[in-house]
Amino acid sequence: MPTPSAIVDAHYAAYAAKDLDALVATLSDDFVCAPLGGEPWLTGKQAARAMYAANVEDWPLANTEALGAMALGSVVVRRERTGAKDPARGSQEVLAIYTVREGRIARLDMAPREGDEAASVELATRQLAAYNAQQLDAHCACFADDIVVQDFNGAVSLRGIDAYRARYAAMFAQYPENHAALVARISLGSTVIDHERVRRTPASEPFEVLAIYAMNEGRIRQVSFVR
Repeated sequence: MPTPSAIVDAHYAAYAAKDLDALVATLSDDFVCAPLGGEPWLTGKQAARAMYAANVEDWPLANTEALGAMALGSVVVRRERTGAKDPARGSQEVLAIYTVREGRIARLDMAPREGDEAASVELATRQLAAYNAQQLDAHCACFADDIVVQDFNGAVSLRGIDAYRARYAAMFAQYPENHAALVARISLGSTVIDHERVRRTPASEPFEVLAIYAMNEGRIRQVSFVR
């Protein structure tokens, strides 16, 4: 079976060719398109076909500039600057998160463009530095009181800063040499996605995660992990 990245590449190739049959063939029957963390804009192949029929004309791939990409497991992330066919409509930046299941794109989540991107990146950098230094107070200060941690589009593992503090106090005590190396980062507006390689001890095998940080009012309000 092709890799998730290859499936997303095939999706883009069909988009560029304006081949709606081939484009829709890359999608699962229950395909969902949604704002990141929000209710779906559309579900199903037929609704997607109508959306893409308009987009391939109004926002041609020839007017798209790739600004960054990363992938882990079943998830592929792309940041792009897309220009409209009509120059008067200008261009827009997009952060798209594709989830692939059984050889088809099952979900497309779009990060919001709104927010102070520089401040979001600074906050993500600060929390990671405090995490690696095991400075619990400084680390927790980066997160909202109602912080939610979950698997990406999946189960919630904790809610609230008290539960968050307890989890990381225990983890720091158990693994005093734990370290997360930043492999890559993609950001847009109030969203920062870090590809991290984590070692619990210097001698242990590393594992990799994508950490999707959603910011609000100077704090991280949600973390979604891709493993």
